[in-house]
Amino acid sequence: MHSGLILIDKPPGITSFRALHAIKKRFNTKRVGHAGTLDLAASGLIVAAIGKCTRLLPYIETQDKTYSFDLRLGILTDTLEPEGNILKQDDNAARTSDEINTALQTFIGEIEQIPPAFSAIKINGKRASDLALKGQEVKLKSRQIFIHELRLVGTSSIYCKCSKGTYIRSLARDIAEKLGTCGVAGNIRRVSIGGISVEQACDRLIPPQELLNWQVVNACDENAQKVLNGVPIPIMGENLVFISNNGKIIAVAEAQNGYLIPKFQL
Repeated sequence: MHSGLILIDKPPGITSFRALHAIKKRFNTKRVGHAGTLDLAASGLIVAAIGKCTRLLPYIETQDKTYSFDLRLGILTDTLEPEGNILKQDDNAARTSDEINTALQTFIGEIEQIPPAFSAIKINGKRASDLALKGQEVKLKSRQIFIHELRLVGTSSIYCKCSKGTYIRSLARDIAEKLGTCGVAGNIRRVSIGGISVEQACDRLIPPQELLNWQVVNACDENAQKVLNGVPIPIMGENLVFISNNGKIIAVAEAQNGYLIPKFQL
C-alpha cells in the first residue's frame, strides 16, 4: 500500500474534503486524511497523508500556521466573510496604515478569541454552522490562542503567524472592533504549516522525513525488530524521531528517559 504525504494548494470555492478526492482516486484508497481544514472560500496549504502516514497528521496539525488575508473594513457579515449576509455597515471605516499597525500590535501574544458562529465547532453534538444556518442563536465560548506575528503588508493585506485553533475570520472582526469599526476577512490564504510551505505543493507522494525536521535514528536489525514489536530501545533521541533500518523509515518513536519509545509503525 502507498504511504506518504502530499501537499495541496487548495483553490477557493471547494471544501478541504473535496480537495482530497483526486488523491483518493489516484491511489485507489480511502485511507486519506489531512491536517487543518480550510474554509470553503479560503485557499492555500493542506497537508494530506495516505496509508500509515495518516498517523503523522495529529503532530503536523498542532504546529503553528501562517496566513495572509485582506482586512476589509466597513462591513460585518454573519459568516465574517465578504460573501455573507450583511449585518452592519460603516461608511466611515477607512483607517490609516499607522492606525492599523498600532491596532495589530495589541493582538501579539496570548489572547482570547471567540470563534465564528459559522464554524465546525460542535454544540451538543451539532455543528455551530448548521445551527446558524437554521437561524438559531449560536454562543461559543472564547478560547486561548497565540499570535506570534501580525503585520500589515501594503494597504490592507495582513500577514499572520499563529497557533493552532486561530480563526482568521474572528481575528479580522476583532481587529476592526479595535479600530472602532466593523470588518471581515477576505482572500484568506494559508501560507505554511510548521516548516512546510505552500510553495512546496505538488502531486508527488513525499516521504515524511523530507518534510518533517525530525532526527532520523538508524537502528540495527535487532533494534529495528524491537521497535516494530513496540519494545523501547536504549538510543538517545530528541523529542519525536524517525526510526530507520537499512535505509528505510520504519517507525516513529519518542525520546523518554534515555530510551526511544515506539509510537507507531510507518
